[in-house]
Amino acid sequence: MQKQELMTEFFVKKNYKELKNKLIDSNTDLEQEYLARIYLEEQNYKEASKLYEKLNMLYEHGRCELLCGNIENTKKIWNEIKTENSASLWGKSLLEFINLYVINIPSFFQIRAFLEVDLDAMLKANLITYCENIVNGAHLLERNNQESYKFIGRVFINNNYYDLAYLFLQKAKDVCYVDPEVHFMLAKYYIEKKDISQAINSLKISLEKGYGYFPAKRLLEKLEK
Repeated sequence: MQKQELMTEFFVKKNYKELKNKLIDSNTDLEQEYLARIYLEEQNYKEASKLYEKLNMLYEHGRCELLCGNIENTKKIWNEIKTENSASLWGKSLLEFINLYVINIPSFFQIRAFLEVDLDAMLKANLITYCENIVNGAHLLERNNQESYKFIGRVFINNNYYDLAYLFLQKAKDVCYVDPEVHFMLAKYYIEKKDISQAINSLKISLEKGYGYFPAKRLLEKLEK
């Protein structure tokens, strides 16, 4: 399959099952890479790991091993990466957070690019201890990126850990009160707790700070009906 066709099927149509059937016996590196991506979507990290190893994609291979809970394998694989880049530097820091011995705090852009995605993946993989260790270092992440608390809160909201989300969203609100998305997510927490009046109040603040932030406007209209 051509690259454009693969991108359309995977990113636009999200037709993973049919695409997987087409790629399962593929031979090209590009098709194998997209098959690995499908395995990731299916949370079949073991099969994705095998493909990334075959493709010599060291960062992705190590990440899959991490999501399998094989942290020592991850360390070994990532140590083989010779040229540092944003992803490999993030991975190095991530392992330090998981091991509760942080020397290298990720950069603003590394946190923005990787924190939410990896925390969400580890939560879905039921790697609860890893997640706990990472979020316990949130104050360190916040030094380089003030949105860190919001990113963590959003992961917990999206995975229905509402009480944990509330803790981090309150911290996010203290750091950046003018962020409309923080108030919007707090409204979701209040809705879950059936505190509709407080949810409406949070949405009004979101609209005020976000100059008509559309998700808040739409949710507020729904609640007021």
